[in-house]
Amino acid sequence: MTNVKSVIEKSMKEIKNKGFKGQINVFSTESKNASFSNGKLEQLTEGEKGAVGIKVISPDGRTATASSNIFTEEGIMQAVEKAIEMIKYTEKDDANDISNDEEFTYIDWAFDTDTKDMDLHEVMNLAKELEKKAKSEDERIKFVRGAEYEVALTRIHFGNTNGLYKNALFTNAAGSISLAAIEGEDSSFGFDYQLSQSYRLIDIDRIVKDSVEMAVSGLKSEVLSSGRYDIVMSPFASSMFLGTLITPLSGENVYKGKSFLKDKLGEKVANSSVTLLHDPMNGSAPIIASFDNEGTNTSRFNVIEKGNLKGFLHDIYSAKKLGAKPTGNSFASVESPNPSIGTINLHFIANKTRKDILNVPKALYVTNIMGMHTADPVSGRFSVQISGRLIENGEFVRSFRGMTLAGTLEELLNNLEYIGSDFKYLGPVAGSTMLIRDLSVGGK
Repeated sequence: MTNVKSVIEKSMKEIKNKGFKGQINVFSTESKNASFSNGKLEQLTEGEKGAVGIKVISPDGRTATASSNIFTEEGIMQAVEKAIEMIKYTEKDDANDISNDEEFTYIDWAFDTDTKDMDLHEVMNLAKELEKKAKSEDERIKFVRGAEYEVALTRIHFGNTNGLYKNALFTNAAGSISLAAIEGEDSSFGFDYQLSQSYRLIDIDRIVKDSVEMAVSGLKSEVLSSGRYDIVMSPFASSMFLGTLITPLSGENVYKGKSFLKDKLGEKVANSSVTLLHDPMNGSAPIIASFDNEGTNTSRFNVIEKGNLKGFLHDIYSAKKLGAKPTGNSFASVESPNPSIGTINLHFIANKTRKDILNVPKALYVTNIMGMHTADPVSGRFSVQISGRLIENGEFVRSFRGMTLAGTLEELLNNLEYIGSDFKYLGPVAGSTMLIRDLSVGGK
């Protein structure tokens, strides 16, 4: 659809003429993808998908949403009519509103022409090379579950009945692998993933090295004794921990009382060495955004500063409910085109190098966490399975698996001492090597 802006204007005019407020998000993604498994081409696709998200608000605060993947003017207008039809079934709430944030910074520096112009054959060869290198890296790598490479071009258009129109254009490249090392009767899995604005920044050799090392190091692993351990999280593991903080930091959950942080604004909630930053305009990150999917301009701000809770993640609704300002944290995607509270490039501020963090007398280096998403945002309690390697005197001495890390998110924040600068950007969050002191671990 080439006339996106005019269709947005037409749809918003239709909503406004019927006495409603409204907003629209239009997403379009062109992608090329290839994956190999055990020497066989498993997937080779090239195509475009689009999605539209509509939100309508009545004068008395009722709201309804609709979406469509029929990427035409007719499909968009049908979604508008569907939202208008449903609004009568919803409850009144005067906190429902739309943005009037007129300032706009168009971002195109996240666009790479060569990534956009890669042909499917090039993408296939990179996926094939990824698998081939992994198998030749170590003779114990016997099985590659999937070696995948993808490039994509995404266009985002936003408009509302206040006359706002904002748009963005960016490219992404991603490489990932999942594999198994086998030695005798023992086996261990490894994986790695990289996401970037450009294919040039995807380091296939690093993906191979890290995934193979993870798999091979897991051979002959054992269950260690129960006790209290210092925990060093890998960048991937720490990103899982960080991702669980989004829910209790959501202004909506705070308003509803579904967060262990709900009464702690301005209070100490973490170690004084901890600063948590939302950084959606970080030019070195794979995904950046100058506005969210409610049209609110994004900004760089500290959520936690030197251990003190400075604020929450707000969309327009939660900000009104809590008497705050929207922070530009309402995001959507082509898979889910109506926005909800989320983040882009949420990360802790580094205060140590990875090398220095690993130089500890004794700690568990956690490379994989299973079940972190089950952490209770209200109590903060969690109980997860962990695997990784034991560190003694700054050296990896053996591997462990099948152990249980239990505690609270509050405990993790208060015991978090060192944060590395080796950030692994995954979109919503960026993890890095972290040292968390004195946590309870169940083993034998």
